[in-house]
Amino acid sequence: MSAHPVRPPRGSTALELDPLGAISARGFLMVVAVASLLSAVGLTITTVDQISSWPLAVAALVFLAAGYAWFVRSAFRFDHGVTSDRYSIAFALVAVATVLNSLSCLGSNIVVRDDWGLVTIGLVLMAAAPFRTYNELGTYTAVASGIAVLLAVLHGFASPGDGIPLPVTVLVAVAPALAMGLASVAYARRLLHGIYAERLQQADDRDAQIDELRRQFVDDDVVGEIGALRSDVVPFLARVRSAGRLTPEDSARAAELAQTLSAAISASRMLDSLGDHVDLLVDESGLSLRMHEDDRATLRTLLVALQDSPHTRPGSVILELLEGESDRFGSVRCASDDVRALRADITPFLRMTRLMFRSASDQVAGEELLVQFDIDRLA
Repeated sequence: MSAHPVRPPRGSTALELDPLGAISARGFLMVVAVASLLSAVGLTITTVDQISSWPLAVAALVFLAAGYAWFVRSAFRFDHGVTSDRYSIAFALVAVATVLNSLSCLGSNIVVRDDWGLVTIGLVLMAAAPFRTYNELGTYTAVASGIAVLLAVLHGFASPGDGIPLPVTVLVAVAPALAMGLASVAYARRLLHGIYAERLQQADDRDAQIDELRRQFVDDDVVGEIGALRSDVVPFLARVRSAGRLTPEDSARAAELAQTLSAAISASRMLDSLGDHVDLLVDESGLSLRMHEDDRATLRTLLVALQDSPHTRPGSVILELLEGESDRFGSVRCASDDVRALRADITPFLRMTRLMFRSASDQVAGEELLVQFDIDRLA
């Protein structure tokens, strides 16, 4: 598990962290848009006897369609998508449709729950969960709930004598917008935190993979038998410790491992000098002796690969190490009649150099291959 706190950047949306999620978010939006329009048309048809103003009823359907059309159009744009301004326009159009739908039944509305506007304004909040922040959706939920309360109170005074207490009417009216609005806030928050946690976990996995590659590189490709011996020495010592006694076979094995380790260390020391692998070493500050062992081993391996390449021009491998007041860096130059072929020969070693050094790059300049790197660690 990641050790990082799951705290996404402030003001981030789920789609900003996971742009590929826009595909499913658009599909969800289309489903919500179709469901809202079908519900509006269906409830308008089934509650014909409650409509007191057909112009307002038709205008409500037009505003609802316009709101969702703007929403869908914004979601399928590939510049900035559903920005805060674009969503505010879509929400405003749906809110106007909600008000017009309610006013079209003013004075003749028998049951407030038949108003489709109270449902669609909640659905437009649900559809926005992947596109906007949960803080924004909380604000829009409060606005939608306020509209529902005002419309319910208005109908309560415009339709006296229906026998339904006003608090009950308000509760029925505000329930869809409030419930779906709070659900959209929770969904947006969980979606954002889930994506961010997954990103952190992926970053930790990449770091662990890079560390493992570095360890394998140092053990197997750089230090040689010294690193390879770790897989023999560590299990041997663990087994002896668990057994609590040393058998004659263990003594013979220990002597064999000690001899092999001594030989590997001696061979490593014989190859330790970077100057033995170049034709010219420029190191006025003595950095080659003060570099971290891993960095020195990486650099030594690169130099050996250059010397072994048939495309290297004899006597052209130059290593330059410089130390300033606050930084240390170096470069390797090598001439060749076919620089690109030389670069292809040592490509694995260039990749390992970029892996081991915090900042490393290579480039072809005329008939020379230039490798530059920063030295951050010292022994």
